[in-house]
Amino acid sequence: METLAIGDPVLTVDGGLASVRWIGMQAVSPIFATPQRDYPVRIQAGALAAGVPHRDLFVSGEHALFINGLLINASALVNGTTITRVADMGRDTFRYYHIETDAHDLILAEGAPAETFVDYVDRQRFHNHADYAALYEEERHIEELPIPRISTARLVPAETRDRLAARARHIGLGDKKKTA
Repeated sequence: METLAIGDPVLTVDGGLASVRWIGMQAVSPIFATPQRDYPVRIQAGALAAGVPHRDLFVSGEHALFINGLLINASALVNGTTITRVADMGRDTFRYYHIETDAHDLILAEGAPAETFVDYVDRQRFHNHADYAALYEEERHIEELPIPRISTARLVPAETRDRLAARARHIGLGDKKKTA
């Protein structure tokens, strides 16, 4: 992510390429943040499947991963073992980066299928919104993919929860209390 720039190609889940149109940045100060809402979710390397993600992946709780034909918000996947809410971000400001392509795409983030930016959040909330305005002069609406979205843990299918728990056991982590 740190090396991506506007115009760069990113690999999509179906093996194609999408061009980065914009990279939105949100800075979060832990002093003013609500941990259960604002702190990142950590998806441990191998939590979703063997080698997926390739290395630990940190996303906002509202960011969805594509799992079993569903877009599931990361906060809904927290299992207390391999998928956790980061408990302490220290005192330093941290940043979220949101990749926008021409459409709401599914790309690979550290090998994990994840969504690109879709505009339910007003772009003006991004710290670099002025960059977007300078590039494109007007806002545009991105149609969301026609894939069901799950935004709460109670709606995650039992099959998905069971598969993630089996992955956790496979990589040597037992079941723990959820901390979403």
